[in-house]
Amino acid sequence: MSISPSKQAAIAAYRNLLKTQREVFTGDLKAIQAARKETYSRFMQYKNETNCDVLEEKLELADQVVSLLRKNVVEAVREEEGSAPKIYVPKSNRSSRTTFWYLSA
Repeated sequence: MSISPSKQAAIAAYRNLLKTQREVFTGDLKAIQAARKETYSRFMQYKNETNCDVLEEKLELADQVVSLLRKNVVEAVREEEGSAPKIYVPKSNRSSRTTFWYLSA
């Protein structure tokens, strides 16, 4: 029994999203779990979809979400009460134009 190309593409997009979430939210278990839950929920909504146009649209959306996560998410961690947060920028969204804004407590 073989898997249809559209199902293969959906599985690949799903795995890519989960991988990206793990990379972007490294060390933040709550964020990873919430992202995984939302991703699962969204993919299950269209589990039995047969319209190719809808499937293509949803796969494109998944690619856009991966891009958004990789390029636009940074994490800030406050190590001590009252201290300025430390900012973590994943390697995937660093560029020569990266600007850091340090927030005061």
